[in-house]
Amino acid sequence: MKKIILATLVAVFALSAFGQKKDFKKIREAKIDFLKQKLALTEEEEKKFIPLYEKFMDESDALRKGCKDDVNLAEVDLTFMSDADCEKLINNTIEYKQKEVDLIKKYTVEFKKVLPVKKVAMIFKAEMEFKRHLLKKLHKNRKGKMGDRNNDPDEDEKE
Repeated sequence: MKKIILATLVAVFALSAFGQKKDFKKIREAKIDFLKQKLALTEEEEKKFIPLYEKFMDESDALRKGCKDDVNLAEVDLTFMSDADCEKLINNTIEYKQKEVDLIKKYTVEFKKVLPVKKVAMIFKAEMEFKRHLLKKLHKNRKGKMGDRNNDPDEDEKE
């Protein structure tokens, strides 16, 4: 469970780094294509699963946006924060993570209604692989923008 939460937070950071809505939309489309391929969905499974998964992503995004102000650990300076504010931050973080887990549980039940259990398990693995792929691509793009002469176009294939 910790790995899922950590991977989710990493993905949130990676997605926020792109900054623009059009990039976010492209990433979302790429994620869906990635899942289709990794899960080897039949036509019937795809018709049922993709709209459900998109709804899951919408609810996940809404949850993240709704909790952004309460649980924005990246921008908090704990050094000068009062104990009461730290306590509030801890409670907000736990509440957010619980809502996130509840959402995952809710949709896992729904996914099992339209996919075999093995493919449902594969969703979690594929999401993690996609996040890793996205972070590598982000890292490669940043290296390229910094003028790294060792930027090999086939680097993704080697890693």
